[in-house]
Amino acid sequence: MASSYSDIVYIGLACFILSFVICGFMVVVNLSDNPNHRSIHYKSNPTGGGLGIIAAIGLSLILVNIFIPEIQLSEDLPYFLICAIIVSFLGLLDDIFEISVKYKFIITTIIAIITVLAMGPVIILPGFFSSITLPYLVGLFGSVLWIFVCIHGINFMDGANGLMASFMFLASATLAIIAFGTGALNSFILGLALCFALLGFLPFNFSNNPKIFAGDTGSMLTGYIFSLSALLLVKETDNADLLYIGPILILPLLSDIFITMVGRLRLKENFFSAHKEHLYQVLIIHNESHIKVSLTYLSAGIFFSSSILFLVVKEIRISMWVLLISTLLAVFVRRYTKRHIILKHKNKSQ
Repeated sequence: MASSYSDIVYIGLACFILSFVICGFMVVVNLSDNPNHRSIHYKSNPTGGGLGIIAAIGLSLILVNIFIPEIQLSEDLPYFLICAIIVSFLGLLDDIFEISVKYKFIITTIIAIITVLAMGPVIILPGFFSSITLPYLVGLFGSVLWIFVCIHGINFMDGANGLMASFMFLASATLAIIAFGTGALNSFILGLALCFALLGFLPFNFSNNPKIFAGDTGSMLTGYIFSLSALLLVKETDNADLLYIGPILILPLLSDIFITMVGRLRLKENFFSAHKEHLYQVLIIHNESHIKVSLTYLSAGIFFSSSILFLVVKEIRISMWVLLISTLLAVFVRRYTKRHIILKHKNKSQ
């Protein structure tokens, strides 16, 4: 078994190197994505970093299958990989041609449905005091919605340099650690592969002057793999109490998305139109640097990742109380930070 651990380290290193090399190649190729109304960048930069991410994830699955045969990969994993490739290709097309948001929503919904039908929906929900068994269709809808939200939500939050990659590196690493500790090997492999793939991309992106962006190719793929890994964690362990781990790990992103969408609905703004109302956009517009903003989100991510690891290690049930308290905390911090920055900017301008 010790040799398996060392093989996993070597596979992770190979994923990192492949992602790093492809991202470096894409910098040279200079496949540019022109900024749109939602972007907070004012010049075009090379995109296509997501190609390094998908290549590294694919390589990890191949190497695990060849060199660590004792790890029984799910029979559905090839189908999940095909879905991941489709999501990446959709993102690539959007990077080049700007596909209609409605068409992207339709295609990703179909991908999410196929994925959930393949693995089976989660139908047991941890309640405040006991677990709740959901009707099959409700569980199907909730599982599909989770994948859909992750794909597009993480894509929405991929705007500040290094934000998406650094935050999701932490979230996927935490998820992989928990999956390993609970024996969810498929969830562990996917989380670890995503972690090392993002690590290979970060040197080119985590800077106030980035050399490359992940583009929709990388951000949508990251959302899909993370959501899939979080669901597999529950399905492989048959432990519904692990269901909220995925959402809590990315709560700083989800709370920002939710509050922004509610605000736009209240103002009766076009739900599909581009905007600059997410917290990271507001911070950068008010002259906070990209790296400072990314580190702010990463700090929040460290807090939630540490909290989840503590609960898992101490075998404390992650009930709906934990999700509710975590959500209220994330919402409060988000609203306080935005108000503080706006007031600070007003005081400077007076």
